[in-house]
Amino acid sequence: MMDSPKISLVIPVYNVEQYLIRALKSVEDQTFKNFEAIVVDDGSTDKSLEIAEKFCQKNENFFLIKQKNKGPAAARNTALDSCRGEYIGFMDSDDCLEPQYLELLYNAAVKNDADISCCNFNFYYPEKNLKIYMPFTSLPGVYSKTQALKKLILDIGMHYFVWNKLIKRALFFENDFKFDEMYFEDIAASPKLFYYANKIVILGKALYNYTSRETSILHSMNTKRISDYIKSLGVIRNFLENKKAYKDYSTQIWLYAQKLKLVSYYYIFMLHAKETNFNKFLENISSAKKSIDYFAGKLFKPTKEDELPEVPYPIISPPPKAKTKKAKNKK
Repeated sequence: MMDSPKISLVIPVYNVEQYLIRALKSVEDQTFKNFEAIVVDDGSTDKSLEIAEKFCQKNENFFLIKQKNKGPAAARNTALDSCRGEYIGFMDSDDCLEPQYLELLYNAAVKNDADISCCNFNFYYPEKNLKIYMPFTSLPGVYSKTQALKKLILDIGMHYFVWNKLIKRALFFENDFKFDEMYFEDIAASPKLFYYANKIVILGKALYNYTSRETSILHSMNTKRISDYIKSLGVIRNFLENKKAYKDYSTQIWLYAQKLKLVSYYYIFMLHAKETNFNKFLENISSAKKSIDYFAGKLFKPTKEDELPEVPYPIISPPPKAKTKKAKNKK
């Protein structure tokens, strides 16, 4: 077993047999070798576990943890307990890394004494074998916590994903950090980690390839996922309120809330379109607006820091269509 690896890379796995070999091979081929990969199989029912087992058997710095299906946030939390690296990174098991991903992120963090280093990324479309560079990124450089967190909340120049970042291990363990077990846990988590950081460095190179596929969360939205998407704003607001820091970021919260409305409206439209049923559509639009306005507005009442705020107006499923009676055949 490697003594004190510089980086721990966390890889939750669930039913990704089609992509997993490519993902793990991209980790194996990293130019930076002083790392451990913590692979957590989250109760896969396809051949993902078998693939992960073989990879971990042939690579002494790959470690496998098996658990019942609990979701990606729980898998990440399980892995955190085993991470020994100075920095911790996260990777989705259907994505892949450029060979210098770990090397360049680690060197940038150490050189600039930064708690978090970030890189740009590509969208990868496997059906077309096409990579498209993500254009909405901040300029490379070193940012203070306040500068970076304001950009992060807006989700334009910096982005909520945890998978294009290396994060100092101390930020997790000195602050008793755990991922909230909900969908869109990245949105809820990243602002907390940025708040705890002193400096953040951004690299201009695209070192991470995000795989866009139809079974991802963004392509399979339902009422729970839309409600959790909205809840993530409440989690950010609640955290900042508990830290007595909300006023410093209130403008960014309000601006992000307007974007959140538009995206939520789109997801609600697609939800109803998928069911070809627009009953309760306007009610769901109204619920999304009222919940987001509450989380970004003056009437918000914080809960304890370790308690997730509830969405005051949850999204509901389109009601089933009434069955049409078939005309009786005349005798």
